[in-house]
Amino acid sequence: MEAEKAKTPEDRAFVDLVLQRSEELRQAKAYDEGIRVLSEALAREVDHAAIYFRLGNLYIDKGDLGRAERAYRRVLELDPEHDRAKNNLAVVYKRQGKYYEFVKTYKDAQRMALRPPGKKARRPGVSGWLQDHGSTMVVGLVIVGVIALILLFVRGS
Repeated sequence: MEAEKAKTPEDRAFVDLVLQRSEELRQAKAYDEGIRVLSEALAREVDHAAIYFRLGNLYIDKGDLGRAERAYRRVLELDPEHDRAKNNLAVVYKRQGKYYEFVKTYKDAQRMALRPPGKKARRPGVSGWLQDHGSTMVVGLVIVGVIALILLFVRGS
């Protein structure tokens, strides 16, 4: 699922205003007020990854790691390629003492950050190899296999 974008220019302007205001409140360490502003935006059905990301930042600054974890997970549901949310989720896991989740999530975040923009995550194993090398490689292997079978047939006759 991709990140949901604001549907109209007014929605986009509203999201930008909410994000700006919440960042001002975060800088002033008025975490509860920033959380309230973002929560009101979500109540207006503006379900946007950037709002959840900022909400996670406010929760982590406030020390509410459980809610920060939920906010970053929501960002990743809306935008699975959001490397900063993945990185911040790793920080939350580390602070919670969830070291296995921390290491796995942190490594994923680093891989995501190094990937060129627009390139999808590589699947593990053979399917990942095929994803990287595309159908051209598969066609080439099929052709080589057919040629090998023809040669075996010709030599056997």
